[in-house]
Amino acid sequence: MMNEIDAKTVNRAVSGDKNAFRLIVLHYAKAVNHLAYRYTADSSSAEDVAQETFIKAFQAIGRYQAQAKFSTWLLRITTNSAIDYLRKANRQLAHSLDEPNQQIEISDQQISADEHLDLNQRLTRAMSDLSDVERLAITMKHHQGYSISETAKVLNIKSNACKQTIFRAVQKLRKQLTAEVNV
Repeated sequence: MMNEIDAKTVNRAVSGDKNAFRLIVLHYAKAVNHLAYRYTADSSSAEDVAQETFIKAFQAIGRYQAQAKFSTWLLRITTNSAIDYLRKANRQLAHSLDEPNQQIEISDQQISADEHLDLNQRLTRAMSDLSDVERLAITMKHHQGYSISETAKVLNIKSNACKQTIFRAVQKLRKQLTAEVNV
């Protein structure tokens, strides 16, 4: 779970305090960049998305409603910025999913560090074979915890299409990872 920044800092930023917004940027920069990287699979693109996220957040901070967690609001902006970025990039991003620095969480604590790295690399390669929409859908649903309806809304597709997209992505990942294990 992500640490929330204190409500006073957020309220000061909403009121126009630029130093308070700077504290928000410092507090959430790593989380925003990590999520942007999950979507773009490229560190340079992730930095662009993170920068765009904070610009949009600064412009929209006056519309933030305190009943929502600030991190949820900010990560939603990150998701939307990543989707916009991918649309603008004309779907030319799969080439860089091989970066060794990408961390994919694996819950099995019984595997060694070498096995963990190998599994991360295989999963990264398998994710690179997914379409942009499949990668976004599976990341939103399984990594970020969005519901099917929330994921569908962000991707601008119907819920049934979103379910099929996620199912198709899981099938592709399973097929590729099973093939690699059996080699």
